[in-house]
Amino acid sequence: MSILPGRPEPTPIGDVLKAIFQRLENEQDISREGMEDCWKRLAGETAFRHSKPTDLRRKVLTVRVDSSGWLQELSLQKRRLLKGLQRELGKDRISEIHFKIGEF
Repeated sequence: MSILPGRPEPTPIGDVLKAIFQRLENEQDISREGMEDCWKRLAGETAFRHSKPTDLRRKVLTVRVDSSGWLQELSLQKRRLLKGLQRELGKDRISEIHFKIGEF
């Protein structure tokens, strides 16, 4: 029962921390190798030689590409690639893909 009428009972800090760590763990339990294998299957062998998934934070997958041409090509395929990643890894894990030019 709440101390103040009409106010919900405060959540114990232990429960809050447990929920936060659970969410972080779920976001990080995809191995780099597993993500790269999935990307290779979805993007194809040629695109894989020019792009690599490098980071997954807050459901946003960052993929580095080696040229502006590949950035444009993969951007055109973004919807298909995102749907494939969501199908294989779960919609609750990836909600967006960002492509960046850079070394990988």
